[in-house]
Amino acid sequence: MRTQIVGSIVLLMASALAHAADDPPSLRALPVDDVMSNLDRNQNGCIEEEEGRNYASRRFHSLDANSDGELDASEAPPAPDDAQAMRPISVEAWQDAYRERFNAIDSDANGCLAPQEISAGRARRDSTKKEG
Repeated sequence: MRTQIVGSIVLLMASALAHAADDPPSLRALPVDDVMSNLDRNQNGCIEEEEGRNYASRRFHSLDANSDGELDASEAPPAPDDAQAMRPISVEAWQDAYRERFNAIDSDANGCLAPQEISAGRARRDSTKKEG
């Protein structure tokens, strides 16, 4: 009996870890090189808007614990600088918020974020947080 319980616990933990490994991480916590490797699917050296939007959609669905098509504050608390801080938030609004952030840091407006633009966008965000 004890062996079965331990075996069940191990299986549950392995399943949870496997699922967690598939969940896209928050980009805010990743170094720029990791952001590039996670999003630059066509490996052209920059993140195209569609690549980022697809990532944002995968992240949304990984956070939607109850699979109701919306994120509430318990599933995804808004960050202080979140352009779309309302909750619940739909996948469409989540993607719109991503598009706003993308356009704000696409300094050359070429529809593709280079690592330098991501770094500069983070620096602006961090300096805004310090001022606010």
